[in-house]
Amino acid sequence: MKQKGILWSMLAIIMVVMLSIGFVACSSDDDDDSSNGVVGTWSGQEGREYITLTFNSNGSGNWSSRYYDSYSGMETEKGSFTYKMDGQSKGVITIKEYDSYSGYDTEHIYFEINGKNMYLYEKGYGDALAYVLSKE
Repeated sequence: MKQKGILWSMLAIIMVVMLSIGFVACSSDDDDDSSNGVVGTWSGQEGREYITLTFNSNGSGNWSSRYYDSYSGMETEKGSFTYKMDGQSKGVITIKEYDSYSGYDTEHIYFEINGKNMYLYEKGYGDALAYVLSKE
């Protein structure tokens, strides 16, 4: 009778250990923020245009563009955008701008991150390269 009690005790200990290991080993994937690599300020120059994009951790951001216009000199435009990551290193920026002639216009810019460089594409990944930005 005493052996049966010891057997049940050992079985209970083994079950508790197994459940503890299973509980500790199964961590949540919710704390994996795939946008961390993009968060921060990226900038670059293409021809006479200098672009800065600032990505926030909440899926929003701000952009600015400075360029030289032969008619009016140095011009600066600014605005905001939202972005959505497509994996760890790719994503889509959505910019909604108001045009007094046509109303709201939505533009999608695709980006890909490779190390400290961000590659911007106007129509899709691998399309004609529009800009190369570096993380500041």
